[in-house]
Amino acid sequence: MKAFVLNKKVKQIFSYTFIVTLAALIVTFATRTSAYNCKPGDSECEAAKSNMQQNQAAANDYIKKADSVGAVIDQLNSEIGTLSGEISSSEAKIKELKSQITETEQKLAETQTALAEMLINMHFSGDSEPITILAGSKTISDYAEKQAREDVAKQEIAAASERVKDMKDKLQAKKDEAEQTLESLTSKRALIATKRESQQSLMAEYEKNADEASTLASYWEEQLKALAWTPPSNTVGFGSRSWSANNTYPYRYNCPQDNVMYSAYGGAVCQCTSYASYKAQERWGIVNTWGGHAYSYVNASGYTVPSTGIKTYVDRNPAANTIAIQTGSEYGHVMWVESINADGSINVTEYNVNWPAIGCYPGDFCSRNNVGSAGTWFLHFD
Repeated sequence: MKAFVLNKKVKQIFSYTFIVTLAALIVTFATRTSAYNCKPGDSECEAAKSNMQQNQAAANDYIKKADSVGAVIDQLNSEIGTLSGEISSSEAKIKELKSQITETEQKLAETQTALAEMLINMHFSGDSEPITILAGSKTISDYAEKQAREDVAKQEIAAASERVKDMKDKLQAKKDEAEQTLESLTSKRALIATKRESQQSLMAEYEKNADEASTLASYWEEQLKALAWTPPSNTVGFGSRSWSANNTYPYRYNCPQDNVMYSAYGGAVCQCTSYASYKAQERWGIVNTWGGHAYSYVNASGYTVPSTGIKTYVDRNPAANTIAIQTGSEYGHVMWVESINADGSINVTEYNVNWPAIGCYPGDFCSRNNVGSAGTWFLHFD
């Protein structure tokens, strides 16, 4: 019994440790996944993120249930302790009753033996008939004495019989009480067994649920690791001039004197909008139909290339082969994003930007690296 209880306690301690560990894991999962983002339009990533959130909620629910079960287990253990005390008390009572029954049976046997000897002595000491007693008496007083002894013997026999009957009644009562105690003891033991089974069932159920929640959380974390996209951090500054960029713009030899002429790509020749629209057509095959003003690019979502199905959308997430849109000035400015850097800055090519400190002049081609992306919109083609 002691070994059984000890094993149960070991399992209970293990179970509580398991639940606490799982709770820490859930908090870790929540902390990690809160940093995951999906690129706009990435439905697979969004689905994975949604599944992660749902399973996190389920895991949290399992933790709450596990806490609730822990309280139930404490209550069950308290009840088991109470019942164990009652069993010990009942066992002690039964032991005492058995001792009393043995003692009573011994007294009964002794009384029965004494009664038998008394009857035998009376039988062999002389007749008990009055005429016989009278005939054997020398005087009247002698007769009276013999008669008195006879009466006393009869009274003792009657009293002994009553004691025997009383002892038998008490003995039966003790036996009945012992049987009732045994019956109660059996019932309590069955109740303890039932409560132990209930305890084991509860622990097994929520350990299983907790394990499943942990597995699901781990699985969806791995999915998010593979699918999520972390936007690069924004930086500030106009970057540095790059002199090695390849310029494929068809009007590159007509700048800056002819930059008032309207181009075939949207906006005037050698203006920022004309160059950016040309790069979008060169890379994606999409023709500018949204206008030649820089501010019109912010509203260029929803356009589709019929031959390829490529669609446009605008957000704040920098990406290569997109058009960066700055709206902080009267006319605004657009640039072609060649690539992005780990710190969130972008590398661009552009026309008609006024950064004379690094050799970039209005109406001319410029290539800049490490340009800050803070406050910039990006026109995507996916």
